[in-house]
Amino acid sequence: QVRERILSQDLAAGTVVRPEDVGKELGVSQTPAREALQTLKAQGFLISQPGVGFVVAPLTGQDIEDIFTAHALLAGEIAARAVRNADDEATQELEALHFELLAASKRRAWEQVEDRNHAFHRHITHLADSPKLAHVLLIISQYIPRSFYSSVGGWVEASVHDHEDILQSFREADPEKARGAMHQHMLNAGDLLARSFNKEADANE
Repeated sequence: QVRERILSQDLAAGTVVRPEDVGKELGVSQTPAREALQTLKAQGFLISQPGVGFVVAPLTGQDIEDIFTAHALLAGEIAARAVRNADDEATQELEALHFELLAASKRRAWEQVEDRNHAFHRHITHLADSPKLAHVLLIISQYIPRSFYSSVGGWVEASVHDHEDILQSFREADPEKARGAMHQHMLNAGDLLARSFNKEADANE
């Protein structure tokens, strides 16, 4: 939850984050709250200041783009492997998930849109059958916000368009096309999020 608040800029750089406040907010004791903040410090989201405690580390739009660049490279490889392993049934399941995403977006059911989007990408990762790559992707994904994509202008439309390109690579059983489509999809998402992040940062100055 703290990580999501940092990535959504609800907790700006320089904000002091106290274990007792986190524990009270989440209904846990200070011990697990402090351990969680130590983890976020190790991940670079927080820094320690003597006499102050945990402080939110600086995060810029360029940082967001860098994270998505790394994500794009790995996600592209996973998509290529997924296409090699996919049969007609697996492709149809991917089509169904995309259809559900489209239906949710027409209803403006944003939580369902995000859920179906993550299910779409999880299915591709599962098809790749590459647990070590999946684990590394999970680590990188910790630096990517999960819960507010639908509030980023143009994200839903971009996802619908990009998912169509990814699906076409599965229909054609073309691993290299899948690699390129997924790579570009992640770069597009990173660009949108970085621009939104910079816009919010400028508004807060």
